[in-house]
Amino acid sequence: MIDLYGRIVHNRQMKRCCILVIIFAFITILLSCPLSRGQDVYPQERFFSTERFLLAADLLSSLRGSPESRKDLKLFAKYFTKGVYDLSDGDYPQALKSLHNARRMWPEYFGTDFLIALALEENGDIRKAARFYKGYLDKLKMLELGHFPISGSLIRSLNVESIDNYTESNMRIMHHLKKYGIDLARVKPPVFMPDFVKITALSFLLVTVAIIVRYTIVPYLEMRNRIKHVAAGYRICRKCGEINPDLSKECGQCGSKY
Repeated sequence: MIDLYGRIVHNRQMKRCCILVIIFAFITILLSCPLSRGQDVYPQERFFSTERFLLAADLLSSLRGSPESRKDLKLFAKYFTKGVYDLSDGDYPQALKSLHNARRMWPEYFGTDFLIALALEENGDIRKAARFYKGYLDKLKMLELGHFPISGSLIRSLNVESIDNYTESNMRIMHHLKKYGIDLARVKPPVFMPDFVKITALSFLLVTVAIIVRYTIVPYLEMRNRIKHVAAGYRICRKCGEINPDLSKECGQCGSKY
């Protein structure tokens, strides 16, 4: 009986050990899986490179030659392609110029913001680069939420390697910026103002300045000139501009006291 009891206890202990080993192995595999940490199979260096945008640049080059393509998209393709190759060659100032032009032509495409951030980082301006990384993530999130119904299909066709996923990209960039002591949650994306908005704002400003000059500054200068050149024995009322004799104690026009 004692021997039988010992065997039962021993078997139970073995089963318990086996279960613990299986659970431990499962947890180890789960934690070692890249997808469980919100990352894909691509290494970090591959993510922060221009290589994954080269095929997109080639696709855009074919778009430039298509007679059916819109003029603004052709210009975007021209600037974007040049920016990618300038960045690959290490010409960061020229790359930034081309990519900013591309962004003006087609602001919805998240890849342009990413490449601008990459160029700024390589050029030593990590603070500004962080803002464009944030802009890249915001546009990526908007795309996944379906906020680009017209241009969304074209944007997805340029995402040739399917490695731009908001959750994964957000985690990658968050860890990347931590190396520089930057908290991604506190970073604000760059403000983009379309050209027509700039023109409207500038026109409104010019009209406002013109009104101020016409109805405030010009009358003041005219009054100053009249006071300076008034005839001897007369004075000008500063309130209404009426000319009155020096001996008058009030204005004959508005009744203001001198």
